[in-house]
Amino acid sequence: MMQPAHRNISFATASGLADLMRIGISMEIRGNRVREIRNRLTVLERPHERCLFLPNRNNDVVASLAETLWVLAGRNDVGWLSAYLPRAPEFSDDGLTWRGAYGPRLRNWNGVDQLAESRRLLLEDPLTRRAVMSLYDPDRDFIESRDIPCNNWLHWLIREGRLHLTIAVRSNDIVWGFSGVNSFEWSVLQQMMAFWVGAKMGDATYLATSFHLYSRHENRARRIIDGFNGVTCYDFGLATPAFSTPFDQLDEVLAAWFSYEAELRNDPEREVEAESLLDDSLLAVSLRIMRIHHGAKRRWSAGRIAEELGRLPHCDLTAAAYELYGRRHPQVIENIPNPQIARFMAAYRGIDSHTEGIIGGAQLIEAIKRLHARKNAAYGTAWKKRGELTSILANIARKVDRLEQYALTEIEIADESVFDTTVDLFVYLLKYRLFLLELVPPEGLPPKFANRRVSLSDDPEAFDASVDHQAETVRPTRTAEAAAREIVTSFGRLHALAESAAPVMQRLAAVEEAASLAYELALALANERPHLVRMLVS
Repeated sequence: MMQPAHRNISFATASGLADLMRIGISMEIRGNRVREIRNRLTVLERPHERCLFLPNRNNDVVASLAETLWVLAGRNDVGWLSAYLPRAPEFSDDGLTWRGAYGPRLRNWNGVDQLAESRRLLLEDPLTRRAVMSLYDPDRDFIESRDIPCNNWLHWLIREGRLHLTIAVRSNDIVWGFSGVNSFEWSVLQQMMAFWVGAKMGDATYLATSFHLYSRHENRARRIIDGFNGVTCYDFGLATPAFSTPFDQLDEVLAAWFSYEAELRNDPEREVEAESLLDDSLLAVSLRIMRIHHGAKRRWSAGRIAEELGRLPHCDLTAAAYELYGRRHPQVIENIPNPQIARFMAAYRGIDSHTEGIIGGAQLIEAIKRLHARKNAAYGTAWKKRGELTSILANIARKVDRLEQYALTEIEIADESVFDTTVDLFVYLLKYRLFLLELVPPEGLPPKFANRRVSLSDDPEAFDASVDHQAETVRPTRTAEAAAREIVTSFGRLHALAESAAPVMQRLAAVEEAASLAYELALALANERPHLVRMLVS
């Protein structure tokens, strides 16, 4: 079964926050007020795009790197971790260790290294369904404690040369858990495992039984939702550094990494040639970022921090470090030497002013085109497979029925907002129009659709031209409520014409009327909730 997917953690977090604020059930759990969605499924299509870029989220890439490597090394000591996560002792029963730390459970579960065993299974049989890693221990975890594992189960699956990861989570706080470190640490592990088994990274799927937002984070959630417009460093040619450490050298290399980190913590002026010593880009860059962290704690000037950042490789971790220190020292991002990072930071900083909004529908139109391109690549011709009445009209009717129900109840379903429904309806109607135009003699076609070598309804350029036509010709005059009501009436006329096999030009006129109304409604909703446009292709 296909599930709704998000490009990366930034889009997934913004979408999750919006859904929690919109449909999350308010309740009190263990003395804390939360909004909760049960059984939340989140699919990350590009888990390697792991750095979080959300204005007002105040993410700390240094802390994410530190906790990730601490876990992968099999550690549970709070003393080391608290240098990067000052709140770490709050989750310890004894102030010394995290009893539920993932590291020892992954690397030494009663003598079993679950990374090694999963790797072995995947190499022996690339189609195996038995590569499972457990984190919840019934022998130890049915107790009262500050630290009961929230992430409980990980499953690896290779299909068509891509390594997919599924994570089951009993309790997932979207701010401190899911977006804070979970997605980051598991994506690093997924990158490592993919390298060890010779596969490409696939998607990552999170099933959270309790997906929640604490009330103390609600104001921040609103600022994050309003501030995000889909700008991440991955649209500017920046990627994650490669991981290249063989599995049989992992423990040795990680031990070296922690040894270098101790030296830099003691003296950040010391320069460690990590590339030559570790020969692993991901680990080397992370170590150099740790050095900047400790230098900043020793009160390096903004100029010195900028100089050190400018010497880092051009990658997503560097962009995330610029975002972090740019928040603390604005001078750091005034003259970024790398043009890709400079362009990204300029775009990213622009969204903090909350001034972009929807201007003439330009952002909406671009988002619809991008959404169609992605869905068209995934679903192909399925939308028209069984013809006009059975497939095309049925898809459109389902969307219209949802709009009609919303108009009556003002209740939105958990997995699809009224805006999502409207945009899907608009896309289906435009594709239906192209389908009908294929029945028109060549001399009757609009000039821009003449001489096409492929069928119009299969041509992405024809779809984009249809979207542009709506933007150029439709002048919204209705409220969202009025447009929704008229869509239902318009579709009634359209459906009757289709069932009676009315002349194609009559059906075309009815489709164009319904498409114009759907565009009006989408534009009205976009102006009411601009963050939904920014998440349209998340």
